[in-house]
Amino acid sequence: MRLKTWLLTGTSIGLMAFAPIAAQAQDADLQSAVSAYLAAQASGDQAAIDAAQGPLTELCIVNGFASIEECIAAASGGQSAPPPAPAPEPVPEPAPVDVPQPEPEPQPEPVIEEPQPEPAPAVEEPAPVEEPAPAPAVEAPAPVEAPQPEPAIEQPAPAPVEEPAPVEQPAQVEQPAAEQPAPEAPVAQPQADISAALAAQVDLFNGAFADMLGGADQTDAQNRMAAARAEIERLCAEAGLGDVNACLAQYGLSLPEVPAAVQPAAPAEQQPAEQPPVAPQPVEQRPSDAPAAPEVVNDAGQPVEVIEDLPAGVTEEQIAPVLDSAKDQEVAPVAPTQDGQPAPVAPTATPAVSTEPPPPPPETDALAQSEQMRAFAAEPVASATAESGTEIQATGNTTVTQTVVNNYVNNITNINNVTNNVTNNTTNNTQNNVTNNTQNNIGQQNNITVIEQTPVREANTGDVITQVILQVGTQLIVNSIGQDTDRFYNPQQDEIYYENLSNGRVREVITRPDGTQIVTVRNRNGDILRRSRIAPDGREYVLATFDDRYDSNLVEWRDPGADLPPLRLNIPVRDYVLDARYADEREVETFFSQPPVEQVARLYSIDEVKRSARIRDSVRKLEVGNLTFDTGAATISRDQVASLSNVANAMQALLSRNPNETFLIEGHTDAVGSDISNLRLSDLRAATVARILTDFYNIPPENLATQGYGERYLKIRTEAAERENRRVTIRRITPLITVASN
Repeated sequence: MRLKTWLLTGTSIGLMAFAPIAAQAQDADLQSAVSAYLAAQASGDQAAIDAAQGPLTELCIVNGFASIEECIAAASGGQSAPPPAPAPEPVPEPAPVDVPQPEPEPQPEPVIEEPQPEPAPAVEEPAPVEEPAPAPAVEAPAPVEAPQPEPAIEQPAPAPVEEPAPVEQPAQVEQPAAEQPAPEAPVAQPQADISAALAAQVDLFNGAFADMLGGADQTDAQNRMAAARAEIERLCAEAGLGDVNACLAQYGLSLPEVPAAVQPAAPAEQQPAEQPPVAPQPVEQRPSDAPAAPEVVNDAGQPVEVIEDLPAGVTEEQIAPVLDSAKDQEVAPVAPTQDGQPAPVAPTATPAVSTEPPPPPPETDALAQSEQMRAFAAEPVASATAESGTEIQATGNTTVTQTVVNNYVNNITNINNVTNNVTNNTTNNTQNNVTNNTQNNIGQQNNITVIEQTPVREANTGDVITQVILQVGTQLIVNSIGQDTDRFYNPQQDEIYYENLSNGRVREVITRPDGTQIVTVRNRNGDILRRSRIAPDGREYVLATFDDRYDSNLVEWRDPGADLPPLRLNIPVRDYVLDARYADEREVETFFSQPPVEQVARLYSIDEVKRSARIRDSVRKLEVGNLTFDTGAATISRDQVASLSNVANAMQALLSRNPNETFLIEGHTDAVGSDISNLRLSDLRAATVARILTDFYNIPPENLATQGYGERYLKIRTEAAERENRRVTIRRITPLITVASN
């Protein structure tokens, strides 16, 4: 298994070394978490497995492991004796803790029962009260393990339903009353069983509700919702809890408000954009904003960012507009100077805003498509593999992959009639192959100035990922050449080849061990035109496509948002931006599934979406509110890991219904440091989040795109080190880059 690099990048944006694995394995918290997880697996109790997996995932990420399996293997390697030989191990205390890892059945049971008192109170009756007191030597490590899951359980409480601490408190009070009169052992199970069963039924209810919003068969969806509701009522009644809402709340669960769920199919279908519970649900979970304050606008009439707890010393006047395109209007454009650093120039005029009321938002992705997009969708779409190509061979002393990357860099950086301020930071022969060719006048774009070109690190193939900082019009843009391929491609398992196509295009084909192919077609500058995942059975899932009639727009790059009027937000800000720290995974899933807030004029390339704030503003924005970074760092700390669990679970739910989804992960910094260093750092932050989502939460890498924006889109306008500005945002950009599937 390859060693991932998403936790290796720090302030210097260079390579850092892992701490020795043996040292990591000796970490007491990690040892305890691994033991609890293995014991839970041995027990076969899914609730216990879910409860143990959350803390273990956090610790594995923080310690830099590529997967839970690798983490467990390292922890096992740090112990001195194998499980079948308990006799030699009484001296080191940690050894008996992990004895149950692979096989022994008797050992795991006491380990799991202590962090999970509710499933087996007959064994656990003395444990909650007398944990520190067990006499046998084998039990000595148990007090170390018992407290471990509890703090970790509280961190990801919004996601795993069985984990919240409040579940255990009522369980200890009510279980004896339920268990004492009943002579049979199974009677001790209902509290644990009902928790898992309730969670399953809530998931079924919300899945049906999401299907209804997405345009599925309304009658079928309503029937499934009614069946799930009835089962929830039955489960709560069996537990002696007649009030369904109180019953669900006891287990950290809730059902969305569905005012139209009992209406006929046709009216229900007309309500997706107006009735989703995204707005009311977060409000219920935000104790700090119960009054539901009115929308706040700035002096220019623009709605501003929602910040629940204003940092000390920050005034409301410093809160930035919520739309990135409005932020762009406030930011003075930049121009390069002789030393390659940007200098301010006069701001451009702000477009006039119409006085007509904005049209209502589309109700589905399909209705968000313009007539032009519908006409395009009506025509047969050629497969990404349809055109015949000529396989590319390596040149010089580089690999094929590096040859292709070099060509992209050359095509971008070699620009006619403009200043090329490439900073030569190369230190090896591979990168010399890139920069030595920068005088060849083969580029097509004549409105770009190259500010800086820097090798970031080695990719999985041994090639080099290069960050190019570009001045495009009035914007500074970071383009990390080769970063997508590095996320998609595992050289230990996959095969990769490249082909030249017509019009200077290049096709990249990655074949995975099961036969799945990831096919990406780029133009001569590396802009993504098409991307598909082709399953082993030949079915093609189109993740991105492009209307070739707009191919010339990518030759000399311009902002496609310039063709559109300024966006006037036609929904409440709280429906447009969701802070994941105040939402559970069902709310995040519902939010992600919402259509654009306006009709989409045409299909755009992924890179057009990345570069145009106006185009991105068409789709809603998720703030991963609990996920913030330390100053100058692209890594995340342990207390930040759980912030991604709800987001990842919501993504998985959407992908299970529509595998064609694409999510854009946007990295941001505060205003401390230079524009260029912040751009580079923010891009690495976005890549870090993408790595974690793939490596630990199994989100396919091809369904993710990343882009860093530096300090351009601050939430709070301040030059100070503001944690609110060091963040990651995520948008579902599917409706902008491919035709609707519904």
